[in-house]
Amino acid sequence: MGFAMMILITVLLMKQKVSTIFAFTVVPIVFAILVGASVTQIGGYVSKGILKTYEIALMMMFSMPYFTLVSDAGMFDYIVKAILKRVKLTAPIICMLTVLVASICELDSSVLSVFLITVPLMLPLYKKFNIDLKILPFLCSASVILMTSKPWDSRMLRAASLTSTKNASTVLFMHMLPVQLIGMVALFAFAAYLGWRQMKNRTDKTEIDRNELLAMIKDTELSRPKLFIPNLLMTAIVIFVLVAFPDIPQYFVFAVGLVLASMMNYPEKKLQGKLLQKYYSKLWPVTPAVLLSGVVVGVMQYSGMLDQMVKVLMMVIPAAIGPWVYLILAMLATPLMFIFTNDTWFYALIPIVAAFSAKYGISTDVVIVTMFMNFGAMVSPIAQPQIYVATDLTDRMPLATYVKFSFWKLWGMNIAWTVVGFALGVFR
Repeated sequence: MGFAMMILITVLLMKQKVSTIFAFTVVPIVFAILVGASVTQIGGYVSKGILKTYEIALMMMFSMPYFTLVSDAGMFDYIVKAILKRVKLTAPIICMLTVLVASICELDSSVLSVFLITVPLMLPLYKKFNIDLKILPFLCSASVILMTSKPWDSRMLRAASLTSTKNASTVLFMHMLPVQLIGMVALFAFAAYLGWRQMKNRTDKTEIDRNELLAMIKDTELSRPKLFIPNLLMTAIVIFVLVAFPDIPQYFVFAVGLVLASMMNYPEKKLQGKLLQKYYSKLWPVTPAVLLSGVVVGVMQYSGMLDQMVKVLMMVIPAAIGPWVYLILAMLATPLMFIFTNDTWFYALIPIVAAFSAKYGISTDVVIVTMFMNFGAMVSPIAQPQIYVATDLTDRMPLATYVKFSFWKLWGMNIAWTVVGFALGVFR
């Protein structure tokens, strides 16, 4: 029943037959009834499961609006402008700038905003310097996936909901930080290499009008240029408190940050209300899905399904391979993401692998951080439909062209990430 439930949820989500919240609520309840659970028992499964995810959902309710608000205020735009004013443009620098701009834009955890800002900004430079346009969406995608380990990111919050560790998203982030830093340095180096290879393609001496480039980043009625430093300081303080004071609930840190930032940037109550309404509309259905994933976890864990599933796997998988299953799957994450969505990767596959690996003495947190970077999500339109936006903005590039160019590179990053993490002891 446990395997049947997870297969059904995966198929329903992949084929988009039902909403995520339907798959996470109705389906597990039906299977709980099928295994003979009473109404009282099902209520217990749900209550215990939701207790595992409610703090994560609250974190999303305050962190995502916070970063959207400071983004509307122009904080990220002014950082990018400051960089562009001081950098001499060459093909390697342009490719490295792509990584930097995409990484900065991804701080608000919106994949769509990364593509909508970075691609139109950098595309004229790629054309003038005769840089292969396929590099642009690839570097954006690689930057996005490496930046998803932030404590407030939706992927990290999905992962955090799988463990009972207090302030799990920050703990998991700190655990992955050494590999993350190496990954970002490696990505900048790879971007420079791709740009260096493209320099031979540039035969003209076209100069870039820096003012023309800066003019592409325009202020809006919500921009607050005079509050750039206060917004930057407040964001730094919020992140510092998250890391330095783990006893303070993460959602409360962002709640305070959101209240103060909204009052500072938009003191008019009417505008505050309008903006918050807009921000919270974007949380549907991701936040409810994260909260209600607790129903799946509760039914699987407390009905006994998960234990039985692990016993089956223990019988099927040879003992010699057992301790390495989580690492093998982590290195195969890129091709596997063509048959998984982000939800099914985190809520269907990882819990089973974590429970199985626990039989060999491998902690749940280690399994989560090892399998966290599902690089293939950025070449699979099933997992990340925003990819269509990136390719369309890049001179209507066919999706297949982007996938052929990016797949092997992302898989190489995937394997390198796993090997480096294992070598450093983070993934074991």
